[in-house]
Parts: sequence; structure tokens; C-alpha cells
Amino acid sequence: MPLNLYLRPWSEAMRTAVSIGLLVGLLTACGGGDSQALLTAPAVPTEVPGPDPLLSQQWHLFNTGQGGGLPGIDLGLQGVAETGRGVLIAFVDGAVQISHPDLVANLHTVKGFLTTPNPSTPFAPADAPYNDRAGEWDDAHGTAVVGIAVARADNSIGGRGVAPQAKFLALDGLSNGRVGQALVSALDQGADIVNNSWGFLDPQAGQGRSYQRADPLWREALGRALSQGRQGRGAVVVFAAGNGGADDDSNRDGYANQPGVLAVGAVDHTGRPPTYAEPGANVLVSAPSMSLLRRAEGGADIWTTDLAGPRGLSGGTQAESADYAAFAGGTSASAPMVSGVVALMLQANPALSWRDVRWLLARTARAASLGAEAAEPSVMNSHGYHPMVGFGRVHAGDSIAAARVFRGLPAERRCDSGLLSIQQNIGDAPDAGLSLGHRFSVCNLSVLESVEVTVQAEHAYGADLQIELNSPTGHRSVLARPHFCSKDFTGGCGDFSQGWTFHSVRHMGENAAGNWRLRVQDLQEGDTGRLLQWRLVLTGH
Repeated sequence: MPLNLYLRPWSEAMRTAVSIGLLVGLLTACGGGDSQALLTAPAVPTEVPGPDPLLSQQWHLFNTGQGGGLPGIDLGLQGVAETGRGVLIAFVDGAVQISHPDLVANLHTVKGFLTTPNPSTPFAPADAPYNDRAGEWDDAHGTAVVGIAVARADNSIGGRGVAPQAKFLALDGLSNGRVGQALVSALDQGADIVNNSWGFLDPQAGQGRSYQRADPLWREALGRALSQGRQGRGAVVVFAAGNGGADDDSNRDGYANQPGVLAVGAVDHTGRPPTYAEPGANVLVSAPSMSLLRRAEGGADIWTTDLAGPRGLSGGTQAESADYAAFAGGTSASAPMVSGVVALMLQANPALSWRDVRWLLARTARAASLGAEAAEPSVMNSHGYHPMVGFGRVHAGDSIAAARVFRGLPAERRCDSGLLSIQQNIGDAPDAGLSLGHRFSVCNLSVLESVEVTVQAEHAYGADLQIELNSPTGHRSVLARPHFCSKDFTGGCGDFSQGWTFHSVRHMGENAAGNWRLRVQDLQEGDTGRLLQWRLVLTGH
């Protein structure tokens, strides 16, 4: 299977600029091609110690109020000594310019082969239009995402990343749809963290706003990541929660919705969730990003690495930022910030498991600014939980301090109700719907970490359904909200006939004992259905 490798000269500062499709693990797995060439890592430029000129504009790292932001609404890196040294982050994205002068020093040692799509034309055409669609040859998205996490610090160029001495792998599973193989490759190469700043197209891009299942190979690889990664402590898999706004829901994304995934929302430079942020009971925490999904927002910009030379996001119009640009990535920008913070935590305490990391991030998160909306009470903190921002804003200093002294969560335990047959009609609006209870006769866990709810139903238009889970403490997870999607969409419109499993972290820290209640309502008139069965799975310690 041939894989994409594009080479082109960019600027005098760059002797080699490589836009990579798929690095070694994927190449080996796919069998290479007719024209193979041994990849030699680009030359690492000699670093000149000195301040990074764009650091003062990187409010997401150190917010002093620049550009109209609120001082302190940042990642909390003040006084942090950790740099991510010794930690490897894999980025599943589109192509990444691994020879960017602010990235190449952190490139993980590469062994293996790359193939070109056409041996006779190894260079992309010079007049090709700019695009930032992940996986295509001129892909600024992946380069920006990697820079947010691992751009070098104090080398007198550009800005810096959250974990400026962490190593990185860049794996393209998007252009060929092989995201499962990309995750396998990341694990084979020893990744500690796997960052995913991608997802299904959101409503604004014409998607059907429906439920999208994850690739089976990816789900299998995720299980391996959690059980075998990092010598059994589990690789930390981070996902952007999504940019579909209030009309979408992160629980509909079969990747971000998985129990072993850390789903990340966004807050702007004032601490508010932006309009594009997707709610979801699966959203764990939030991290900084732009206020709107557009470039040139002034002080709200997220400055990061860009394709070197007069291409990419910046277009080279500003001399000081030709290789850097404002990235309008939404939660694509927030996810690598969390991946960077996790790298700092793992440097501080390599013994942390992926469950420990999730717990500590939630426990130490700080309150977001929710305006008129109130967060719901949580036993994890004093400021509560909200599906737009999870348990709040990630704070690196607090997370690292907690990580240094954390001795680890007890062994994971699991309580499974099995399939509970219902076979009842769901009354059409304005009927009150169904309210179902379940109490575990035996459940040997006392502190919850996550909850899974599987719902199987027959319904002509499943997007009419609102599905809620209420814990014994009275706290509520909104798992599904009524929404519009096209009935012509190939994935179906809220098709629950094969069952859909929702993941919720909202009940983290609660006691599992007592009566759990599932409520299923049809809030839109005109289509009817029947609830067939449901299942409740609790995990914790």
C-alpha cells in the first residue's frame, strides 16, 4: 500500500522540509511500496540560548492580560520546572513538517522506510493552493498541533510548547482512514501519550449530526493502549471533544466517547467556553483556545508553529512569524495543551497510570467562567461539573504538584448490570417517557471513576430522544439531547437499533451504591419508537 511523502524546499533556513504522511510503524505495517527511501532525520539546528520572541503573545501559557484576556486564565505553568524530558507524545493527525526548526530537535529517533506517492514527482507543485484539511499534502494543522505541545523553548526563535523537551512522533492516520493502524504504530514505538486533534466533521461542515462509531481496529488498539502501554500503566489517549457547538454533542463521537479516552473541551482567554465547544458527559477537562473558529483574533490567538517559509497559516506576511501563525483550531488546540501537561506530570511521576492521570486532572482543574449557566455539584471539587468544560480548566502547576506525591489509585473494579430487557414503547412528545431504575445487588466498588450506559431502541427518528442518567446521589448525566440531522445521512439519524454506549465521567468520585435511574424521553412529535434494552457498567475502585 503506497503512502504519502511530499518533499519540497521552503526557505533558506530549512535545508529539508518534510511533510510526512505516515511514519515508520504505519509504513512497516502497510508493507511499503515500489520506491522506498531510508528516512534520515533532518539536521538539528544549533540552538542559540535566548528568549522566545513570540512567548509574550502565547497567553495560553502565561496570561498577563495581554490582548484583553484575564490574568491567570492559562495553563498554570508559572514556577513549573518540568519540561517533558523523557516522555514521548504521538500525534495522530495529518502531515507534519518534522523538520521545522522549532520541532526537529524533539523528533523521536526514526527507523524504517517512507514511500513517495509517485517516484517521478517527489515534490508537491509550487503553486498548489493552501489548505488545512488534515491529511492533505500542505497540511498546516498537524504542524500547528505538534508545536503547541512540544516546540522548543529558549532557542531564540518563535514561541514554545507546553512540554518543550518531550519527544514526538507524527502519525498520519487521517488521509488514508487508518486511524487504528496509527494507534497501533504509536504503541509499537513506545508512545506514552497519544494526541488526537481530529474528529468527524461537525454540523457546520455538512455532517449529519448523528452517532458515528469508532473503527473496530482502533477500539481494539485502544484496549491494548490502556492495558499494555507504558509497561502496563497504560498510554494516555487524549482527544479533542469537538467543535460542533451546543447543537452537537461529544458523546456522539465514537472516538472521544470511549471510556479510556480523555476528552478535552475549550475555554477562551477570559475563561469562558467558546460558542463552538461541544457539551458531553464524556468531557473531562478544558484547556485554552481561541474564542471563535477564525484567524486573526488579536489577543485571543493561539500562536504556534506553522509550515516554514511563505506558506501555511501565516502566508509569510509577517517577517517575525513566517514560520509561526495564529492557529484557529478550536479544541484541536486544547487537546495538545493537555497532552503537554500530561507529559509534565509523567516526568514528575513516571509511575502514574492512565487512570491516575485522569483522576488528577479532574481533581486539580480550576473553575471556568460559565456566566449565567451554573455548574452542577460534584464531589471532585467545590466548583462542580459542566458538560461544556468538564471539571474545569487544566492547571499544570496543581496537577504536577499532586502527581509528585500521588501513590496511585487502587486496582480498578467493575460492576456490570448485564443487558436489562425493557421492551416498552417510548411515548411521543409531550408524554413523560420512560423512567427505569437499577440497583446492583452486589457491587464491590465504592468510588466511581466512569460510567457506561448502553441503550438499544427502535425509533424512526432517534434524534428526537433525550436520555439522562441519574446517580444515587441525585447527580445527572445528560447523555443524549434532541437534535436535527438528515434522514438521508448514511450513518442513520440517531440509529439506536444496534445499541449505542455512552460514556460519562460526570459521576467521578461518587459512591456507586444505591438506585440508578435512566430516563428516556421523545421530545419531538411525529416519530415514535420502542426501548428494547439497556445496560449500566460502573468502573472505579
